[in-house]
Amino acid sequence: MREKLMVAGLLLATAAYAWGLGWIAWGFVRAGGGLGYGLAIGIVVLLVLTVWVTWREMLFGMAAGDLSARYEPPADAEAEDPRAEFEAARTAVQDGGEGEWSAWFRLALAYDALRDRKGARMATRRAIEAARR
Repeated sequence: MREKLMVAGLLLATAAYAWGLGWIAWGFVRAGGGLGYGLAIGIVVLLVLTVWVTWREMLFGMAAGDLSARYEPPADAEAEDPRAEFEAARTAVQDGGEGEWSAWFRLALAYDALRDRKGARMATRRAIEAARR
């Protein structure tokens, strides 16, 4: 529940930011002139990027949450040693789990346990893609 409240708070903050950007862009349009219109266009581009990135992150988070709810760790999972679990998860993906979302999600959790956020996001994306197939 705490995570959902945090997401709702971040969405409200993003909405307030987007509203503020829209208000500023409208002020530049009302001011007129080439500079005003140029600044308004630049701000609208920032506004569109803000909305797009927020939407993509929300979709990613919902898909990852869905996989997390469906995931059941295998019997050979090693919770005590993150490095050993990483090796086991990587081997599971290499040994035929390329198209299996649970193998990729296991690898994502292993990356996360090793504090490699970039690798964890990459593996989570692959798990989401595999789950859609």
